[in-house]
Amino acid sequence: MTVTPAHTSFARHLGQMENSDTLAARNARLSPGDTVDVKIRRYDRDSNQASYQSFHVPYQPRMRVLDAMNWISENGTPDLAFRWICGSKMCGTCAIRMNGREVLACWEAVEPQMTLEPLRNLPVVRDLVVDRTPYEEKVADFEPWIERPSLYEEFPEPLSHVEMKNASKALDCISCMCCYSACPVVRLGDFTDFAGPAPLVQLGQTALDPRNDPEKVKQSLAKTGIFNCVSCYKCEEVCPARIPIVSRVIEPLKAKTAKLLPEMAKHSLALRAVVAARGRVDPTALLLRVQGWRTLLKFPRAIRLLMRGKINPIKTFFRTRTAAYEAAHRILGREPKSR
Repeated sequence: MTVTPAHTSFARHLGQMENSDTLAARNARLSPGDTVDVKIRRYDRDSNQASYQSFHVPYQPRMRVLDAMNWISENGTPDLAFRWICGSKMCGTCAIRMNGREVLACWEAVEPQMTLEPLRNLPVVRDLVVDRTPYEEKVADFEPWIERPSLYEEFPEPLSHVEMKNASKALDCISCMCCYSACPVVRLGDFTDFAGPAPLVQLGQTALDPRNDPEKVKQSLAKTGIFNCVSCYKCEEVCPARIPIVSRVIEPLKAKTAKLLPEMAKHSLALRAVVAARGRVDPTALLLRVQGWRTLLKFPRAIRLLMRGKINPIKTFFRTRTAAYEAAHRILGREPKSR
């Protein structure tokens, strides 16, 4: 089944219903006068010591996580460090992890028991405050602004919904970095050069805009490591702005990269060509297209793949096609669209 934003949104809410984790269910579990048990990860950079501290907060109707943190700060723990500015789901600065998932503290209802931690994949400054510098430096390196290759032909300039649909979704980003924290590829650190979903959403605002200079977009995309994205949809699951990050930002950026920088998309383009030619995934043909005849030098590995049924050189040699060939060739035999 193809995963769409609607599916991920439905799955998220279905999981909440199955686990009695909806907003209504959470509020129903607490009454005025009840106690909310909060455990917060405390960290001091100077001593490089981390520990968990427990607090007991009196519940108030419609209490948010942010309200609980403010109560703790105002009642005996003024040195608790956390960020917030707007308190209304606009600035994104209050993002933290609650019970293992990324949330906006200003928008999330409290639970009877909560463990609050800072976002992952970023240096921790103190307690729940993280250093946003790695994210901001990546965004700045992409130079996410529009440079026009030609002058305006008329003003106002007509832009169709089809041309702007992906860039406009990226514009909903509030830079909370929940997606960056949830991304399992970013968690690999320097093992990959993947920029992460949050910087790519910022880049998508201009790189997916038809007015931008393709040469400038090409230079920015070369720095993204975008094909290391595994399309796990973790970023979409936690995005408080409900941006379809994979389907409407990262995948269109991959298509644009394949068109402007085909050498970055060698594996993806090879897979597309193999399926278009055979109507199926042919692992042997894919290996030969990606690695060339160097594959034969890895003879022990090839034998293991053959013994496990992962490759079938006979089907590859005879270019065996499936019944899906005609449909696959019709759909995938064309040049990939850049947006």
